[in-house]
Amino acid sequence: MAKDVLTVKHLKKELGHKQVLKDVSFQAEPGELVVITGPNGAGKTTLLRILAGLTPKSGGEVLWKGGRIGYVAHQPMLYPNLSVQENLAFFGEMYGAPSQGRFQELLELVGLWFYRLEKAANLSRGMQQRLAIARALMAEPALLLYDEPFTSLDAGGREVLREVITACREVTIQLAITHELQNFAGLGYRELRLEDGRIVEGGGSSA
Repeated sequence: MAKDVLTVKHLKKELGHKQVLKDVSFQAEPGELVVITGPNGAGKTTLLRILAGLTPKSGGEVLWKGGRIGYVAHQPMLYPNLSVQENLAFFGEMYGAPSQGRFQELLELVGLWFYRLEKAANLSRGMQQRLAIARALMAEPALLLYDEPFTSLDAGGREVLREVITACREVTIQLAITHELQNFAGLGYRELRLEDGRIVEGGGSSA
């Protein structure tokens, strides 16, 4: 297996007596945007959390040696009493205390540089989601995972996220789960459809 390829083989996850993931296999390479669709309860978020290392699997393999992982959750999970810049600094310490220039670069990318001294609690839900995206990019990840990333974003925020996805495309594997596939129109994605804990036929791709 190449170092920077993500390979999932026969992945399984049980929660109590319920088999959430039954047999999930796929592969993704740098430059790919893989969009995972499917009904509620199909196991999409569970799959993403396993890939992020936040939830243990019950069986199968996840093979990844490509480097750091960035995770944009459905909820922004910020420190409300810290400022925008302090939130980035806190997480940035885990990745080698990035420079002021890096903070500015990321906050300008997501349109929050003007609000850098504002407490996260005072931001709108959409602006908090933008900050969560910037935080995920702080690690300079080789694998980016998005859980319903367009949720709560206004039109400007959705355009920012599309720009982020495009900017990260060349050297990053990106996986997203969504109920709104139209948000990814024109981004050149590959769709995987998850139903009843399995990858099924019906997914497609968009150039």
